[in-house]
Amino acid sequence: MYALLGGEAGIEALTGRFYDLMELEPQYAELRAQHGETLDYARERLFQFLSGWLGGPPLYEQAHGHPRLRQRHFPFAVAMQTRNQWIACFAQALHESAVAPDLAEPLLLRLFALADWMRNQHEPEHAPPLPPMAAEPETRLPELAAVLEEYGVEGFFEAV
Repeated sequence: MYALLGGEAGIEALTGRFYDLMELEPQYAELRAQHGETLDYARERLFQFLSGWLGGPPLYEQAHGHPRLRQRHFPFAVAMQTRNQWIACFAQALHESAVAPDLAEPLLLRLFALADWMRNQHEPEHAPPLPPMAAEPETRLPELAAVLEEYGVEGFFEAV
């Protein structure tokens, strides 16, 4: 996937667009507010993580050790709205970066499962988060498609 997305330059451009959208789009304001004054730190960390997670150089592990994503997100209030804004923003970045749906859709499904696992706020109206591999990612497709529709992100999962 790393090579198909353009290698280092492609992942860096995608990560950059993701954080640019978070900064610019009012619909991601709550997500942006959780990131502090500047997005530079988060931008670099996500780029490093995606590099290794997508099959490229394990930059995050080399610089910081094992990602331990859930543990590293505990200091932040990650609720359902946070998860939804994160995945919608990422999907919008993929769409605006002209990543073909046949590449973007499987990536979005796996990122959605990962983002759901980062939730750490008790919300009685929502089921607890599931570990990413607790179910086939495709079982989450209807929920992901509904989130993207809610945020007006088009171009993915048209058959759902």
